[in-house]
This record gives sequence, structure tokens and C-alpha cells, in this order.
Amino acid sequence: MAYKSLQAFIEKLEAEGELIRIKTFTDPVLEIAEVTDRISKTPDRNKALLFENTGTDFPLLING
Repeated sequence: MAYKSLQAFIEKLEAEGELIRIKTFTDPVLEIAEVTDRISKTPDRNKALLFENTGTDFPLLING
């Protein structure tokens, strides 16, 4: 299925319960890989992760 924007895709993931939003600051160099690895070993391993506060101007979507 094609989406008009990344935002539309994120909204669809969230509506289907397939998105985990991580709102706290997460260092893109030291922490994002670790958080992703830990979540990949839980029952939520197939969900997309949206890191909203990475200290940059852009959020980061993983496993979308």
C-alpha cells in the first residue's frame, strides 16, 4: 500500500497498535541501537519504534 507521506504511514502504524513512541531523549550514537536491540527481544519485537527526541531536528523511525 502506498502512503502520501511518512506521517500518514506513522498514523496508520499507530492506529493499528504497531508503533511504540519513545519520547524521552535517546542519544543516537550510544542508546538507539541498545534500545532497539532490547525491544527486539520482547513480545513487541515486530513493532515500529519512533524515537521522537534524538537531539536532532528529526525523529527516527526504525522497523517501519
